[in-house]
Amino acid sequence: MHLSSFENMQRCIDWYCPPGARVVDLGAASVNGSYRDLFPPGTAYTGFDLAPGPGVDVVLEDPYVLPLADGSVDLVVSGQMLEHCPQFWRVFTEVARVLAPGGLAFMIAPSEGPIHRYPVDCYRFYPDAWGAMADWAGLRLVHCWRDQRGPWCDLVGVFQKGGTLERLTAPKPAQPILLPAAPHPDPAAEATRGKRPYREVLEEMHRLLSPRLYCEIGVRKGQSLALCRGRAVAIDPSPDIETLPGTATLHRCTSDDFFFFAGDSPFDGRVDFAFIDGMHLSEFVLRDFMNLERHMSPKGVIVVDDVLPNHPVQALRERQSQVWTGDVWRFARLLSEIRPDLQLTWLDTEPTGLLVVRGLKPQNRVLWNRYNPEIRKLLEAGDEPVPEDLLTRAHALDPTAEAIRAAIGR
Repeated sequence: MHLSSFENMQRCIDWYCPPGARVVDLGAASVNGSYRDLFPPGTAYTGFDLAPGPGVDVVLEDPYVLPLADGSVDLVVSGQMLEHCPQFWRVFTEVARVLAPGGLAFMIAPSEGPIHRYPVDCYRFYPDAWGAMADWAGLRLVHCWRDQRGPWCDLVGVFQKGGTLERLTAPKPAQPILLPAAPHPDPAAEATRGKRPYREVLEEMHRLLSPRLYCEIGVRKGQSLALCRGRAVAIDPSPDIETLPGTATLHRCTSDDFFFFAGDSPFDGRVDFAFIDGMHLSEFVLRDFMNLERHMSPKGVIVVDDVLPNHPVQALRERQSQVWTGDVWRFARLLSEIRPDLQLTWLDTEPTGLLVVRGLKPQNRVLWNRYNPEIRKLLEAGDEPVPEDLLTRAHALDPTAEAIRAAIGR
């Protein structure tokens, strides 16, 4: 199972799964993880597959017959299975039979990708396929989307047996983000450093760039957002902002949801300057960067915060300190490795460093095409040690006026 499949199934669950649902997973064998982990503890969850293995509760004698009574299930989920099913339409017939009235099915299958027999690999699915299958099985297609991240570019479908569920058209309110109540017991884990405060450097960039359109992901109290004098789009699921600049529009949702619902036109025009200071995990920052680059102006600049941790504790994926960079530094390393066409500059700012990126190419598909294998590498590495040259900031530039001008190309 690849990461974007988990992310799409999590989206289906968050948006549409009824509480206390009786869940059946078709193709449940845990290969790099299981959807089971996405549901709350205590969920009545049964995993079906064709052979014994981790995550499998019931081994099917016939792949097209589910040993379940009519109308006995609230939710059927399946991911990365239908392409391996020679007569997948028969599966939809069984799904419709076992679903209770109003029950749901979340189905995910690739629209692209290399041949991967398990033991066979028969199909790829395009958006019209889910409408056709809904008609075949007597279900309603509530929501359908095609993920653009490779190599699989999954097609996701939410189906209902009768019922009145409607497609979600705007983000749901996000859960508040909780901060550690107390500092880490080791004072060194809360240390900060830098030649200039980062907001001072951002202010100078705003002055030099004079962006007509600015985007900020992760606004917190709005102090960096206030530096913008032009039109601004701000995105944060739980901002603690006191005064919103008159030229700014605040979207109280995750950046993933913002870009999902905005579609191909999230901004009225091209973005000249963007600042990423959202969730401090490499995969989140990568998605933010990918989504932003598609909408940047030819001379646009993206700045990423928290790329220079001051202590190994600050760089852990699970937050244990008030000063926290997570593994954003690994996003920066990934970018330097697979996008050598970009101009990257690390600046020694207080408290946790900035990465300035220019030479952006909205049509470039490298990050999109390689998203899943690259993120798999990052996650498998876990909390790998932070390179010493990052902790010492050996390659970060003193953010002088000249260095800032060079970094942003002005």
